[in-house]
Amino acid sequence: MHTLLARRTWMRLALALAIMAAGLMPIPALAQPAGASGTVARLNEAIMALMQNPTKENRRARLQRFLPVMQETFDLEAALRVAAAPYFDKSDEAERRQTLDAFARRSAAQYVDRFDSYDGQRIEIVGERPAQRGMVLVDTNLMRRAKDPVRLTYLLRQEAGQWRILDVLAKGTVSQLATQRSEFQTALRSGGLPALTRDLNANADKLLGGA
Repeated sequence: MHTLLARRTWMRLALALAIMAAGLMPIPALAQPAGASGTVARLNEAIMALMQNPTKENRRARLQRFLPVMQETFDLEAALRVAAAPYFDKSDEAERRQTLDAFARRSAAQYVDRFDSYDGQRIEIVGERPAQRGMVLVDTNLMRRAKDPVRLTYLLRQEAGQWRILDVLAKGTVSQLATQRSEFQTALRSGGLPALTRDLNANADKLLGGA
């Protein structure tokens, strides 16, 4: 019971922080929520490609292939503004850009590391539902042979007519954004964005090690 309550608390915190720090506005009534599933489908295709072609390229080459998809489907700047608040908005443009590049690289490296083998997996989009402030939740299942499916829920916001992922909820409750915010605090408190940039790049290098 305590674990469930904690997960729900993290999810609410992540959504509240995303709304406040990223300045999210309600989506106009004419917005087409079907586009949110299209964004997730694009990401799923790239994840399947990572799993199905693990040995054809080294990890750094796979990173370069996956990184543009991550930048296309995720709202990385809005997510980082939440995860690194209030340091992100208080830093200059050059520091923000360096940290954003490192954040994108580390995020893509995590996918390259995590999805490194194929054994008949497939990813299914279960459906989508409305979230706070005109955002949308898209539920997916990672189907695995002889194992229970893994539920991943994506929180998407629309900007300039494009749906992009702001947060990922593991098992429908555990917020990636809230986890990142907690993870980044030590570096931010010790050295602001430059320290976080170093940590993110070092972690990406570790995930890509041996490439």
